[in-house]
Amino acid sequence: MKYQNILNDINDETPVGIPDEEGEIFSAIDEQVMKFGSLQHDSINWDILINRTEQYLSYTCKDYKVLQYLGYALLQKNFKSSFEDFLLLFSAFNKKYFFIAYPKPSENKMINRFKEKSVGLILERVESATSNNLDERFSSLEGERIVGVIQELISQLAEYISNAEPVLNRLLRFVKDRIDAREKVSINETNLEQYLHNVQVDNIASLEQNNMVSNTLNFPEVASTDMNNVRQLKQFYFQVADTTCSIDSSSALGYISRRFGLWHGIVQLPEMNSLGSTMMQSVPLEKVIDYREQVVSSPSIALLERIEKTVTTSPYWIEGSYLSAKCCSALNFWGAAEAIKNVTKQFVDKFSMFHFAKFQNGEPFLNDVVLNWLSDEPITNSSTQMPSVNDLINNFDECYSSDGFVAVLKLIDEQLKSAGDIRSRSYLQFEKIRFFLKEGMRTIAINELLELISSSKKCVVEEWDSIFFTRLERLKDKLLKDNE
Repeated sequence: MKYQNILNDINDETPVGIPDEEGEIFSAIDEQVMKFGSLQHDSINWDILINRTEQYLSYTCKDYKVLQYLGYALLQKNFKSSFEDFLLLFSAFNKKYFFIAYPKPSENKMINRFKEKSVGLILERVESATSNNLDERFSSLEGERIVGVIQELISQLAEYISNAEPVLNRLLRFVKDRIDAREKVSINETNLEQYLHNVQVDNIASLEQNNMVSNTLNFPEVASTDMNNVRQLKQFYFQVADTTCSIDSSSALGYISRRFGLWHGIVQLPEMNSLGSTMMQSVPLEKVIDYREQVVSSPSIALLERIEKTVTTSPYWIEGSYLSAKCCSALNFWGAAEAIKNVTKQFVDKFSMFHFAKFQNGEPFLNDVVLNWLSDEPITNSSTQMPSVNDLINNFDECYSSDGFVAVLKLIDEQLKSAGDIRSRSYLQFEKIRFFLKEGMRTIAINELLELISSSKKCVVEEWDSIFFTRLERLKDKLLKDNE
């Protein structure tokens, strides 16, 4: 079999070897891996990556993380010639090293989350590669062999890897749908019942592709949906989203519909205390970290679907929409990424207190990364945005540099007298606080800041600059912490 060296033990004493991530071979691998999903993705040298990962797995260490890199490189370079070979290697590797390979070798047949994540990433890499090669076809002989390998993988992994069975079942469908129709009769011809079932599945798939069977595609029943029923309307939009994304994962309509269904019924934020804490539970940190890592290292349609599923159960987890948009961008779904950002910003800007709100564990609804994402190329409104804020700030800085503290306070006070709206006055008061801090007057600055926060909370201003609230709150937290 191909890649037999990978299936040979490193040595008698340590069959799986020892990781060496500081060595020359792994450094060469890492140099290429760092380009995954970045602007340098097109400059990846697949031959070097294949050669070095094969070397590492054969002579240094049996590691599922490195096996994932090998699979990704093989399938990117030549999907058709590598698909079956890699699945065979994956299955044989599992058979021999599943419990004892890195990460986290185990002698008691337990699979911890690190290994589960590494194996799960291999499956997602393979599925992502199939989604980019939908025009591939297999002969009946190839199809039978690949189906057999996938079924073997299901028996090896289903019990231990949470996403294994659904992903592998989709791979089975991918292969069966692409076996040459002229040769399909030869498949399992001794089992007529199974053959007829496969033909039926194939026919339904063909009809789905031509949009001829709306029930198969699970289109929602518009006539039977009560548009005044919040629950029914929510399910209606979720169904539109799921069906649209199943037809075209890059469709902006699907992501907009899902968020409209999730958010349209929210007319006020959850009740919060004076610190902004609500009773809302945050998404488990471990899951969020996993999503963050995979969006960077291995973006895929399967990952996007998982993030979107979590978004639908956590309406105030705005980072989920950010991660979905980032994953869409990595998959070149640019329209979908922009649509997610726009509809998310509309929801956040609907509530002036959104930026004070926190989950039960103290995490903000909007962290710094999400705030930067939403504020990038901000939507402006000439009737509500204070004109020339940057010009005013520059004038204040120049005045402070040339004429000193008293002069700049006088200039700000003059601007305050002529400011005709609460928003402009709030910006000017914030500038005054900034200069108090420059002069080391921390106590006065804190008192002014608390007063500004208090007055801002009492106002409901349409289209208020969302970042301003967060700047106030973060500055308060920092000053109070430094003052302890």
